[in-house]
Amino acid sequence: MKKFLIFVLLLSVSISCTDQFEEINTNKNQPTAAQPKTLLPNVIFNLANENVSNAFDFGDIVAQYGGNYEYNELDVYNWGASGRFWDIYKWLNDINDIKKQAAVINDKNYEAVSLILESYVISVITDTYGNVPYSEASRGEEGILKPVYDSQEQIYTKIFENLTTANSIIETSKSIEGDLLFNGSMLKWKKFCNSLHVRLLMRVSNKTVVNAKLSEIISKPATYPLFESNSDNANYKYTGVFPNISPMSDGINRLYGYNIVMPTTHIVNTLITNNDPRLEEWIDPIAGTTNHKGIQPGLALDQIGEPTKYSRRAEDYFYNKTKITSIFMTYSELNFLLAEARQRNIITTGTAQGYYNNAVEASFNQWNVAMPANYLITTAPYNATNDVLYTQKWLALYHTGAEAWIDWKRTGKPSFIQAGPGAKNGGKVPRRVMYPSIEQSVNAENNSAAVKAIGGDNINTKVWWDNF
Repeated sequence: MKKFLIFVLLLSVSISCTDQFEEINTNKNQPTAAQPKTLLPNVIFNLANENVSNAFDFGDIVAQYGGNYEYNELDVYNWGASGRFWDIYKWLNDINDIKKQAAVINDKNYEAVSLILESYVISVITDTYGNVPYSEASRGEEGILKPVYDSQEQIYTKIFENLTTANSIIETSKSIEGDLLFNGSMLKWKKFCNSLHVRLLMRVSNKTVVNAKLSEIISKPATYPLFESNSDNANYKYTGVFPNISPMSDGINRLYGYNIVMPTTHIVNTLITNNDPRLEEWIDPIAGTTNHKGIQPGLALDQIGEPTKYSRRAEDYFYNKTKITSIFMTYSELNFLLAEARQRNIITTGTAQGYYNNAVEASFNQWNVAMPANYLITTAPYNATNDVLYTQKWLALYHTGAEAWIDWKRTGKPSFIQAGPGAKNGGKVPRRVMYPSIEQSVNAENNSAAVKAIGGDNINTKVWWDNF
């Protein structure tokens, strides 16, 4: 549905690939001589669409914000081989073209942007699958048609190198063209680079020591600027004019496709208990009433009953074509990460409570909802001994791709995320997505080696950094 949404007129070549294999190894999308400024808009727009689809159709379900009342294989963990996140490789190919052309024209800012986007994309792919092709991906023109799978540890080492390089080469006095994310501001790209670096350092913090690098980033804001407010958020804003509307909006999606996912008891009850006004922003009451009721996560279809007895996602986000934003990373998330880092004494700068308060307030502001005056005093005050930090972070990550599920895999929080009564996975919440089946035929040897290295291609296999 989203693949035909290409609105850059200079790019006339079809984005379709004949199979998953070609998406990794060959780039049919762009002419080799295309300039970065003509490649970049297409990449950002399509990554934004991927992000929205993965949020509303996958992340919201596996992180238990929502539950399907039909076709609920995701909810009950009846998962098979999946190309959902593998599909993002096609945009990694285009990002690689931007990097190549940036070198040709000697433009360090486009090179930096390509490294940042590459780091973001491969982090999403590896965090969902585990070991994946990276060092040999997007190198079909060099004759590498069967790329090896790199270990996740190797991938993260390269990601951190790339983010460090990107930060160091950005020239904030110069802007770039074709930038639909930050309107050419290289300072904002630099902030995104370092904020993403913080996210990914915390991602591996249960597996390897990150104190020195994280402390360096936090203590040197002139060298490593970070998000400073919601105005720095890495969010793609749709114009609302076709084709620049989200894949979940009216005109692309159907209301049925939007409403098939209903809010869960987790999100509804948490918001009601806290008298949290984000409830009215995110969730519509039961039709014909002013009451809200969530569906229990992980029910079998015959346990759900009549769907009209439940609340629904706020339909304004379906009909208003500018309301859905593609969320890559926010100031709120950054502060939750810093709060956790300070709470765990990974960093010594600031206070956990201060970062936490900034994070919660930023989340309310991000959604244009006024935070109650006593919210951080009596409703959800910072407390290092309970789940409040992780519960509030979970709320703040609503609709942020698959980030809430990925974060749960690292922390085990919020602790209320558990397999439901209809679960078909032995009472376990999945820890990864299975490799797409086509890899077993087109790249069998390398796929087989990867499966052996990670301990089996099943949804309960933990990725490298998953250590709870």
